Amino acid sequence: MNAARLFTISLLVLLTVASASAADITVAADGTGNVKSVQAAIDKVPENNAKRFVIAIKPGIYKEQIRIPANKPYISFIGTDAEKTVLTFNLSNKDAGSTSASYSTYIGGHDFYAENITFENSFGPGSQAVAILVEADRAMFDKCHFLGWQDTLYAKNGRQYYKDCYIEGHVDYIFGMAAAVFENCHIHSKGDGYITAPMRFAADEPAGFIFHKCRLTSNNTKNGIYLGRPWRDYGRTVFLNTEMDAEIRPEGWHHWEPQREKTAYFAEYGSTGKGANPEARVAWTRKLGDADIKVFSVEYFLGGKDGWDPYRGDNFAWQEKTAPDWQLVTWGEVFKQKPLWYQTDEAARIADQLLLYQKDNGGFEKNVDMALMLTKPERDALAAKRSDISETTIDNRTTYTQVAYLGRVITASLLKSSPPANLPKYKDAFNKGVDYLLSYQYENGGFPQYFPLKKGYYSHITINDDAMIGVMRLLRDIANRTDDYKFVGEERRAKAEKAVAKATALILKLQVEIKGKKTVWAPQYDEVSLKPAWARKFEPPALSAGESVGIVRFLMQEKQTPEITAAVEAAITWFKANQINGIRWVRTKGESGVVKDKSASPIWARFYELDTMKPIFIGRDSVIKYDVAQIEAERRNGYAWYVETPLGLIEREYPKWKTPKVEQ
Repeated sequence: MNAARLFTISLLVLLTVASASAADITVAADGTGNVKSVQAAIDKVPENNAKRFVIAIKPGIYKEQIRIPANKPYISFIGTDAEKTVLTFNLSNKDAGSTSASYSTYIGGHDFYAENITFENSFGPGSQAVAILVEADRAMFDKCHFLGWQDTLYAKNGRQYYKDCYIEGHVDYIFGMAAAVFENCHIHSKGDGYITAPMRFAADEPAGFIFHKCRLTSNNTKNGIYLGRPWRDYGRTVFLNTEMDAEIRPEGWHHWEPQREKTAYFAEYGSTGKGANPEARVAWTRKLGDADIKVFSVEYFLGGKDGWDPYRGDNFAWQEKTAPDWQLVTWGEVFKQKPLWYQTDEAARIADQLLLYQKDNGGFEKNVDMALMLTKPERDALAAKRSDISETTIDNRTTYTQVAYLGRVITASLLKSSPPANLPKYKDAFNKGVDYLLSYQYENGGFPQYFPLKKGYYSHITINDDAMIGVMRLLRDIANRTDDYKFVGEERRAKAEKAVAKATALILKLQVEIKGKKTVWAPQYDEVSLKPAWARKFEPPALSAGESVGIVRFLMQEKQTPEITAAVEAAITWFKANQINGIRWVRTKGESGVVKDKSASPIWARFYELDTMKPIFIGRDSVIKYDVAQIEAERRNGYAWYVETPLGLIEREYPKWKTPKVEQ
């Protein structure tokens, strides 16, 4: 199918789909709609909605910072006239703290669609100021305008399609790491500068900007405009059959850094107009022939693994039943990324937010997805509450994970030729976090759940939820100068080493002994008597199978002393003796329970009674039961009463640990 026909299909499909969509909610600044602001409409969209939600936006100027979070996919913005329907905000990099935070509109939910809307950052020249930041897969824009100066359109991630759009700016005003196609768009430069700043870290990454039958114009130029420069080594931009009526510099492209001439992918094919000058272009650009441009067609370049095709007639219905290729990274996934990811602007943006979430004492509060994009009011609120240290904790894998993440980003930043401007702040935040954890430790080597101390069980030495062991792992990595912590100064390294030694000695002491035999560990201990203690009403003094796995793993990675070896062997013996066979713990339609199954793999109860070592279960009445079916449904269904993690420990990790180390 030729390009002309494809363009016609695209136009008809998008117009048909958009016009056929009835609005779920109408926004009108004059009060004639359901709500007066765009964000108010977004707030009414159900989280994790499975169907398209259409927001009709009546003509008007909407001065607000707008955010569509990642958990709100399938949203459409439908206007009637882009010139009269303007979403605008005034925010610069300097005021926001980073380029990512300076957005006017943020799109995090996949399968977003916009038609006849203007997205503007009205800050003006002098700083990065993003009109729209899109980090959502399969995003589409039809007849939209994007207005700004520097960094207007941040096509950050995912696959994106722009048709019949108008985009203006001055410096790097189309930039990011998305795979984006711009078809029949008008690109206008408001002075000397660079149109694109694409990011790619490797030649096989699918990112890049493709301009199909677009038109380039300019004004207020003196020295001319570059078509682009690579934000990272492998940045890619391709112009196909584009009318270049702008004052394009003869050389066309800039390397940003000289070594990037060897890796950047910049190319043109079929350029026309006064700015087209193939003979004068820099020698390191790619030369394309007729056979080369197929890979830059819309359906090929944006196809991905799921086969997305913006031209398809049932595009919206197809999206709702087809999972996207790319998903935004949440806080729970930040340690699962490839090493190069920690050099990306996305990783730096999350680190920037940690600077806001960190309290004055260096700690963090729990149960917060710190990767979610913040609005300016949210950022201001966090800054205003920085001195409130009442809830800083290591519970639920908090503080030590934030410190570890900062360490990973610092290490990755030091590998870059141009480290992020906030690198010194990352180091300060890291050091504050480490100092907080060091001050957190009791003299006996243990760690409470909260610091400053809170009354009640919160002051107990907390093994539960990897609290103490998580801190110990981090401090041990710092003490051993592992790859992510080589930058740490000797004074803090030495303090971390001493802290780990104290904590390890205590862990060995806390291993519960029953009838003269060492067993495993309890979830929490009284900080004075060092006896297993109560926490919540359904968390009694007991042996904890799941939490003890983390302790054994930690000890197996320590230098093997007779004491450590004996502790590990005793724990493994206990795990083998107390496994439960012939049942499975299942959850169906919100109901949890035990199912008999002779072929099931061994499992372990969450709690074992201290004296009898029988599996025990307990509800909010704090009465111990020996059958999980006897406790109330709320507790039965809201807790992991059985665990499987000891199986991998005793079948794989322990035998490997037992194998004598071969001297190199």
